Formats: sequence, C-alpha cells, structure tokens
Amino acid sequence: MNNYRYDPLVTGLIVGIGALILWYFSCLAIEQKLIPSNFDHITRFFTILVATLCGAFAAFRFNAKLEERKVSRENEVLENEKVAVLNKALLNIALQLNVIGNIKRLLDRYDNIHEHAFKMPAEKNFNEKVFVDVNEIALILTGEPMLLMEISVEQDGFIQTIESLKVRHENYINEIQPNMSKLGLLDRKSNTAEYEELLPYHVFKGAYDSVRFLIHNVQESEKGLEDKFNKLRLSCKKHFPEHDFMELE
Repeated sequence: MNNYRYDPLVTGLIVGIGALILWYFSCLAIEQKLIPSNFDHITRFFTILVATLCGAFAAFRFNAKLEERKVSRENEVLENEKVAVLNKALLNIALQLNVIGNIKRLLDRYDNIHEHAFKMPAEKNFNEKVFVDVNEIALILTGEPMLLMEISVEQDGFIQTIESLKVRHENYINEIQPNMSKLGLLDRKSNTAEYEELLPYHVFKGAYDSVRFLIHNVQESEKGLEDKFNKLRLSCKKHFPEHDFMELE
C-alpha cells in the first residue's frame, strides 16, 4: 500500500464499477424480498448519478492528461531548439579556433620573425565568415550578461585577427615583394642587415610591424576563444544538464 500512487482516473473507474456492483446486489436483494421494492428506484438514481459523475470526471482527467502531454511535448521541442542554438554557438567558436589554428600553423613553418617578415608568402584561404550570433544566444542566457559581453568582445577580436592577416598579406604583395624583386632579394639567401640596408625604411619597418601585429592577435584570439568556449559550455550544462554539448578535442 505504501507504493500506491493516487490516480483520479483509476479511482473514478473503481468507484463507478463499485456503484454498478452495488446496484446489481441491491436488485438481487429486492428480488429475494430482502429489502423494500421502492428502494430499487433510489438505488438506480444514485447508481446512475455516481456513474455519470465518474464518467465525466474520468473524461475530464483524460483530456487534462492529453493537454499535459501536449504542453510537455511543446516544452521539450522548445528546449531542444534552445540546445541546438547553444550548440551552434559552441560550434562556431570551435570553427573560429580552427581558423586561428590554421594561421598559427602557417606562422610555425618559419623559425623567427625575420622569416615571417620577408619569407612567409601571402595566403588568404581562411574561413572569415564564421561568427557567433550573440543576439540569438542572449534570448536563452538572459541571466548572464557578462558572459554575453565577453563573447561579443571576443568576436570582435577574431575579426581583428583576420583583418591583421589581410593587412600583412596586402603589405607583402603590394610593398615587400615588389621592392624585394626590384632589388634582386627574392629567391636567394639574404640576411636582415641586407634587407635593412637595401629596402626603403617604411617597407622594412612595415614588414616587421605587420607581422608582430598578426602574431599578437593570433595568440590573444586563441587564448580568448578557448576561454569563452569553456565558459559558454559550462553555462549550457548549468541550464540544460540533461543535454549533450560539444567539446573541444
């Protein structure tokens, strides 16, 4: 009995069946002259009344349960949509980290800043269009404005890193490479002193400045994106602990 869980639908059915049994035995009693015959009318009235009430109550509870299940399904769909939006945000940060990783691998092909400045070619095959829609996740993480602000700032940092890559490569194509070609510095070994002596000052300085700016942005963006990914994932698990969220490999 301790494990019995009250269910109005089941209780109503039991009461209705009990009323019918009571009516049946009262009829037997009347037939056997055990109780007055006019009691049959009273018994019929209460039997029909109880059965009607139980039936109405059972129908009400049945419809209520259907409505509860409908609302539950709608809430489940809404929750799954929110989880999908958050997972998309995590995915986009992971894709941004992949872009930063590709730029970093390009930089790692060269041993020092001198080679970065004068030997690293111009490459632009990087996915710069991936971004996190902060307004979209703000509708879900309404209680975490600071996290949203940090993610927004980091998105600006990612854009700045891509722009610094473009600036360096445009500088290499439009300034460094043409001047090196004109002075016969391409396709042969040269040292920094020779570059400094032969190249115009603004070209020589620009080669280093653009690379330093790029390296700094790559380092900061990688660190910042990893931090925001981890913070966002922790927030996702806090709000939706029963769901799975992607992780960084």
